[in-house]
Amino acid sequence: MTLASRVLGLAREMAYGYFFGISAPLSDFRIAFQIPNLTRRLFGEGALTSSFIPVFAKCRSADGDEAAKRLAGGVLTLVVAILTAMLIVAEVGLLIAQAKSPHPVLQLTIILLPYMVLICATALLAGVLNSLHRFAAPAIAPILLNVIIIATTWICGEYMELDPHAHLKLIAYSVLVAGILQVVIQVVWLRAIKFRIVANFDWRSPSVQRVVMLIVPMIVGVSAIQLNTFVDSMIAYLLVEDGKGPATLGYAQYLGHLPLGVFATAIATAIFPLLSQRAAESDDDGFAKSFDSGLRTSLFIAIPSAVGLIMIAPLLVRLLYQRGEFTSADTDRVVTALVCYSLGLWAYSLQQIMVRGYYAKENMKTPVRISVAMVGLNFALNILLVKTSLREAGVALATAITAAIQVGLLGVFLKKDICEMRWGSMAWSGLKAFIASAVMAAALWLLDENSTIGTALPINDVVRLMIAVGGGATVFAVVAKILKCDELNILLRK
Repeated sequence: MTLASRVLGLAREMAYGYFFGISAPLSDFRIAFQIPNLTRRLFGEGALTSSFIPVFAKCRSADGDEAAKRLAGGVLTLVVAILTAMLIVAEVGLLIAQAKSPHPVLQLTIILLPYMVLICATALLAGVLNSLHRFAAPAIAPILLNVIIIATTWICGEYMELDPHAHLKLIAYSVLVAGILQVVIQVVWLRAIKFRIVANFDWRSPSVQRVVMLIVPMIVGVSAIQLNTFVDSMIAYLLVEDGKGPATLGYAQYLGHLPLGVFATAIATAIFPLLSQRAAESDDDGFAKSFDSGLRTSLFIAIPSAVGLIMIAPLLVRLLYQRGEFTSADTDRVVTALVCYSLGLWAYSLQQIMVRGYYAKENMKTPVRISVAMVGLNFALNILLVKTSLREAGVALATAITAAIQVGLLGVFLKKDICEMRWGSMAWSGLKAFIASAVMAAALWLLDENSTIGTALPINDVVRLMIAVGGGATVFAVVAKILKCDELNILLRK
């Protein structure tokens, strides 16, 4: 389901490319959509679920399903009440600002902002389902969003004569429709497994208060990460002179994070309830084994993914995006940003597992402090690199550098705060993955359209890409088998 969601997300980006290319209106839309997404990551899938799932797991283990249902109902009503109040205040402020000084970003934000309440409710309900070891419904939710956006983008673009801003306004309204459906599917799935959550307004109960106590410091940490993301977009929007920075970064970021979303996020999502359970049972040995396996498997996937993306970036971007309003000049800009994002793919992957390891142990302070420290570094690197010839790609490179440093700092405190790590075996595992990736890169270079062999091959881009991806994956797997990489066996078994 996660894979299907990411493929549909790619189709969504392709639809944007066809109808909008790299344009200022699309940058406006991306900036406006970042605001509800920022709230989603702060209160939804980030801080809220990370603080809620460990408490929910303990509550259900100690007191049974009924107590767990009351806890879920209490947290859900509290979150919805807080976000609704924030929504009303924000909407009034935005309406006043738009009346005084109209701007497309303000107009689109006014439409999209209610989505933050819907998606945060969806994230909490998804957290309950994940804790019950039901992963399908939470993964289906983003599929609905992408299908509705794609349909709206295509129908309005093909059959309605609209200017880009009017077109994007209708897409924004379709996001709200998708948000409602995302909530509905989680509720229906919970009822289907006989776990019906009833509204509970006892916000002073010890279990609800425990979630609140955990979420407050976590919001500080997560807000640092998400603030970095928002600042990245704003710097690209304000300092890249043609106003196309966010549009460019959006295309590159999606491709760069595609392996992250399909594999690393899936592993992190699945492993978090398991780590929380091991922590609740005080099973330190089981916790360490699961944690180590998650880290090594993520690294094993991330290294060849990054190398592969860098090698095929020009072909990939041209084939997927370059049509309609998307020009060859747009391709060059997106390729540069994609390469910069890919350099940090290994760090993004490890970061997701490491942070969840801290959260499962209810240690929020360490990742919070590290995240806050990274804000200043990321901002300084953004300002420094965006002024170079890299333009918006400098923002992508700053993100990669910051992520690598953050992973290093998280690793320094693992032994003290989480569990004993076998760094030697993990380094050896990473080295073998790198060697296999290097052999794969050599094979891809031979197939490259600029190499002697590649130029002589009379094949079109579609076939070339299929050969590159399939052949590259095969070469990597064969070399990994020869090197006896345990992670390959883990992936083949599970």
